[in-house]
Amino acid sequence: MPNTSPESPQKAEPIQRAAVVGLIVNLLLTALKGYAGILAGSRALVADAVHSLSDLTTDAAIIVGAGFWCKPPDETHPMGHKGIETVVSLFIGIMLLLTGFGIAIDSLKALGSDTTSVRPGIFAIVAAAVSLIAKEVLFRWTLKKAGETGSGALAANAWHHRSDGLSSIPVLIAVSAPMISRSFMFLDSIGGAVVSIFIIKAGWKVLQPVIGEVTNSAPPVEVVDKMMSAARCVTGVISIHRFRARMQGGGIYVDLHLQVKSDSSVQQGYIIGRQVEESILNCDSSVRDVIARVEPFSPCGDADNCQNTGRSRYLQKRK
Repeated sequence: MPNTSPESPQKAEPIQRAAVVGLIVNLLLTALKGYAGILAGSRALVADAVHSLSDLTTDAAIIVGAGFWCKPPDETHPMGHKGIETVVSLFIGIMLLLTGFGIAIDSLKALGSDTTSVRPGIFAIVAAAVSLIAKEVLFRWTLKKAGETGSGALAANAWHHRSDGLSSIPVLIAVSAPMISRSFMFLDSIGGAVVSIFIIKAGWKVLQPVIGEVTNSAPPVEVVDKMMSAARCVTGVISIHRFRARMQGGGIYVDLHLQVKSDSSVQQGYIIGRQVEESILNCDSSVRDVIARVEPFSPCGDADNCQNTGRSRYLQKRK
């Protein structure tokens, strides 16, 4: 009994607007840090500018991708296009991991290297501080918009903004420490290695649910329990078995078997099954589709098993 209630399509415009804001901020920060880095002779600040420039790829991916995954279901994609959002989130997560490992490798290589060419100044310090503050504000704002739109890709991009902000911390140290003493320049490499851990952690946080969707993993236990409770609360349901829920394309898909009184009419069974589907759909916003199979009550708890058991006994008697 498939649920045929239309799913409310996700609107692309709010998601794209949030990504455009991120793109503009990244462009401005790239220009600011690049210019300040060249003037200050800071390799760290120029590298941070290149990092902000790389963030534009994820912003562009969301702006373009949202126009596809927000489309309603069609003949080629009867379950909708949300899988495209999963691909975009996968791309962002991989970008975060590559960024984190890249910063870690560069930081370790820089240990003990010559840093006398760095000529820090107030402008460089201001540029690094502005980047840190701007990216933290952008992270919080984008994460809020992700919650409002229900976009996992936008949430992943928010964590990408946070990673860029964190990478500005060692840069800020690098351009500030030499003003006290050039012997403090080693803090740049150590700080970069530490920040890379946070970036890698953010990347894994993005990839974890994506991997679950790609491999059709079950949703969290508390969500499954909530759906089971919603199904059992429907009047007329005697028992539920073969309950299966999987994460796919940014949502949860459920199928289950439910038992009703054996003397129930076909119409009564249909109504109960429909009510179970609606109850599960309404219990969690992540549920995209529910398929409920209605069975007559069987003492063994599963009509299929009872039939197989009865057939086996019949064959044994014939032998």
